Amino acid sequence: MEYKSETKNCQNCKKDFTIEPDDFGFYEKIKVPPPTFCPKCRLQRRMTWRNDWHLFKKKDALTGEEIFSFLPDESPVKIYDRDYWISGAWDPMKYGQEYDFSRSFFEQFYELLLKVPLPAHSMFNVVNCNYCTNANNIKGCYLVRGASFTEDSAYIIWDQESKNCLDSHMTNKCELSYGNVDTSACYRTFFSVDCESSQELILCKDCVGCNSCFGSIGLRNKSYYIFNVQYKREEYLKKITEFNLGSNGALQLLKEKAYQHWTNYPQKFIHSRQNVNVSGDYIYESKNAHECYRVRGVEDSKFIQNILTGPVKDCYDYGNYGDNAELVYECLVAGSGVYNIKFTTQVISNVKNLTYCVLCFPSNSDLFGCVSLRHKQYCILNKQYTKEEYEELVPKIIKHMNEMPYINQRGIVYKYGEFFPSEFSYLPYKATAAYEWFPLSEKDAKTQGFLWYDTVKQNYKV
Repeated sequence: MEYKSETKNCQNCKKDFTIEPDDFGFYEKIKVPPPTFCPKCRLQRRMTWRNDWHLFKKKDALTGEEIFSFLPDESPVKIYDRDYWISGAWDPMKYGQEYDFSRSFFEQFYELLLKVPLPAHSMFNVVNCNYCTNANNIKGCYLVRGASFTEDSAYIIWDQESKNCLDSHMTNKCELSYGNVDTSACYRTFFSVDCESSQELILCKDCVGCNSCFGSIGLRNKSYYIFNVQYKREEYLKKITEFNLGSNGALQLLKEKAYQHWTNYPQKFIHSRQNVNVSGDYIYESKNAHECYRVRGVEDSKFIQNILTGPVKDCYDYGNYGDNAELVYECLVAGSGVYNIKFTTQVISNVKNLTYCVLCFPSNSDLFGCVSLRHKQYCILNKQYTKEEYEELVPKIIKHMNEMPYINQRGIVYKYGEFFPSEFSYLPYKATAAYEWFPLSEKDAKTQGFLWYDTVKQNYKV
């Protein structure tokens, strides 16, 4: 079928946006209607369900003890200690409920969300990482967020496979490094930006394949450069000693000098490498990837954020994780073998055919509107069905969602094809990634229908 571009009016911000022919092809492939929110509003809505950095204390619904959680105590949902939640010692199916065709789907789902306990942390396969969140396969870390396969590191945000690193952001396979932003495969690198496959760098930017450089920018396969001037090895080591880097005062002056030096050189228009037909920024080893930001190994996809572990193929409106993901639409935090999942958040490890699910992992398939299920199939609102019953009931529910949609106080119509309403999130707007990317005042947030409530001041004793 040949599609044509169409201009739609966003029912949230009331601005026009364009749906391209390739977009229609994707929506047909994954069997969803075209969106009624523009890309920006879709992103903002999804991110109201994402807490990137904050840690709170919240009462464990089982023990009554205060434990660290990604959810504030004021959140109306219940939590269990993460290890207990995943242990199988309790049964989330006992909260299952019959679908009520006299009420909207989203209202019924929200009732279920308030009843079924969630894990205190969004993490799995972690060892000795009590003060971390949004991570998997990490070990011996402290205050690390958004990381995978990280070891013995602290104060790291967004990392893949680094060891013994501190105070860094957007790093990948680094070791013994400190104070960096967007560095990959770097060893003993400090206060550097956009560097790759290098070692012994200090205050460098956009250096690749370099060794022992200071304050330089744009170098390729160079050694012993200071402010883009080459020295002999002995001269270089002598100059570094004279800089007196053990003095914080001297270091701060050198930082200012380096930052000023960087501005004298042209800057690349995009952070990218080994791509074909891409748009966005921080894109690596990708093909036909558009409006993508901080991605690696993404193909035939659009509107993607923070996916650094491929392959990821045929996905739209998807943020955070990856690692063998295909046919993902309007989802958040999903990875490690996910296939055909829609309008879902926090699902990982071999899941497929999930629709409108929250924190269902691992090894689930064919779920609709479920919360906290593990190793289940053919469930709706946490109630078990046979394969035949499930396949007969789901189309009826989708039809019902279109005939009796949820309509919020602003008049936004939520039929099948919309992500969860922001007002049903388990997080207040100010604690979400949406607030970081789309900051709003309390008045404006409430006017736009986002949750806003105060949380207890984080004033804990050491």
